[in-house]
Amino acid sequence: MKNNRGIGIISLLIIIVISVIILGIGVNFGLQKYKEAQIKTLNTDMLLVEWKLKAYIDDQKAEGKTEITYLGTKVSELKENVLIKDFLSKNIIPENEYDKYYVLNDEDMKNAGLEITNYEDSYYLINYETYEIIITKGCKMISGEILYKLSDIEKNGQEENITNEVVNEE
Repeated sequence: MKNNRGIGIISLLIIIVISVIILGIGVNFGLQKYKEAQIKTLNTDMLLVEWKLKAYIDDQKAEGKTEITYLGTKVSELKENVLIKDFLSKNIIPENEYDKYYVLNDEDMKNAGLEITNYEDSYYLINYETYEIIITKGCKMISGEILYKLSDIEKNGQEENITNEVVNEE
């Protein structure tokens, strides 16, 4: 009788199937961690913008300035900008509040002492009365909902254990 020491085709197929399943689980886990890191980075960046701009305004007040200089350009003055126009069409902020929100370009953020810049095809907005920070690109939550305000992102991020991703609209 001939001694068959090789792995049979069925055994080989079972090993391949198990390997593919394990690889799939590993890739899915890695993508989930990557998405979590993206949202945590966005959340941190938005908090940093809020803190730096609060400090910028507080420094002016501490110096005794009677007229405070706000960084950015009012949303109402940039309604024709393509990115702002697209954002405003989503009705995230009511039209009567356009004068309360300022669009921060990269130069404004640098003047505030920030070392970060706007995300590609996006701007940070700030309301200096409430210090609400908005990102025009939005943040896609696991529920599929897209959130724009820092307060909403933080609240939902805690509820969903931060299993979200930054919207990447092409």
